[in-house]
Amino acid sequence: MSLTPLPDARRRTAEAAAALCGPGVGTPLDAAHGALLAAPVRALQPIPHAATSAMDGWAIRGEGPWRPHDEAPSDPGPSGRTALSPVDPRPALEDGQAVAVVTGSPIPAGTTSVLRSEHARLDQGGDGHRLLHADPGSEDVEPGRHLRPSGSEAAGGEVLLSPGERLTPARAAMAAVAGHDTVVIHPLPSVRLICTGEEVITSGLPGPGQVRDAFEISVPAAVAAMGGRMAGVHRVGDDASALTRRLQEAIADGVGLVLTTGGTARSEADALRAALQDLGAEPLVDSVDMRPGHPAVLARVGGTLVLGLPGNPLAGFAALAALGQVALDALRGVPAEAAVGLPRSTSSQPLEGARRGLRLLPVELHDDGVAPVGHDKPHMMRGLASADAFALVPPGGLEAGATVEVLPLAWQAGSTPLGRRST
Repeated sequence: MSLTPLPDARRRTAEAAAALCGPGVGTPLDAAHGALLAAPVRALQPIPHAATSAMDGWAIRGEGPWRPHDEAPSDPGPSGRTALSPVDPRPALEDGQAVAVVTGSPIPAGTTSVLRSEHARLDQGGDGHRLLHADPGSEDVEPGRHLRPSGSEAAGGEVLLSPGERLTPARAAMAAVAGHDTVVIHPLPSVRLICTGEEVITSGLPGPGQVRDAFEISVPAAVAAMGGRMAGVHRVGDDASALTRRLQEAIADGVGLVLTTGGTARSEADALRAALQDLGAEPLVDSVDMRPGHPAVLARVGGTLVLGLPGNPLAGFAALAALGQVALDALRGVPAEAAVGLPRSTSSQPLEGARRGLRLLPVELHDDGVAPVGHDKPHMMRGLASADAFALVPPGGLEAGATVEVLPLAWQAGSTPLGRRST
């Protein structure tokens, strides 16, 4: 068995996944949420494309009182104020003229400012024509008030969103405002889960020789939080031929990442390595020098990565966080170098290391650093259920106040404000 240091395993994973990340695909905006942009999004015309009003009221020119344009409303509303209606672009205003506008409507050339409807009054003049007056002291008559010049948000051709940015709801709205119906993205990588183990049950209480499944109920949601798209879940027991067939199906379907659970510890019942060899897979990581999770396996078959997660629950999720997240990031367009980067924190108390290898220790994030959560044996899930991250603790451990790399858990995002717990 060849143990690969975790940094090397993450680097190999990122490089292999990045090589499989295809070119960008034009995608309708409503189907592109969550994906990373593969091409810049530019303003297709100035935003706004015409000078518009920022208020409901009257576009005015010069000093008042003003005579409403012929197209302006003729009937005053309650208290002598006019009802408003949208307007199309109209001829330039002359001094002493006004025209009704609503928020967002184009304003005529020559407009000095917009007089808000609540600051305006229409009276009948002595010559029988209506006159528009501003309330005494209104600042709306100052030049430039409540005007939105063309291009004030963006010039035509200006880059609004850059490649590598994630398309959030607000960014999708920005692209729509800029005139786009589609954007070029790296599609979310497809993921298939294959669960092994005859002793694993999916409901009820386990009896002697049985264990309750920890993966089928949770990995799909974890994958979605990590930036992937589930493309099927299968259970094959300990049938080696069934495992091989399911792997062949995933490869034929062009799945980006296959996750298997169990079958990685080199026992007689562990068929994954043999199946990968039969399929002509290129081995990338045979096992990882970390605890828990060291039996994790990574291989490439054609355009598909296969990541074998150990069957012990905490060990399996440690491998998913350590290697699966890197693979998904690089498959969805994150540069390999960025995909392997890890944040750092401080140990708020001593952190115990493993007897050998790098320890992935479930921790909570506090204002003063990270703290162990306990219940962190490879077969346990209680500690991980309350953890915010794995702390990467070297052999020998770390003293309180030491700097420590942390592996955030994407599926735990939002469990505490800003990912930190109050101390």
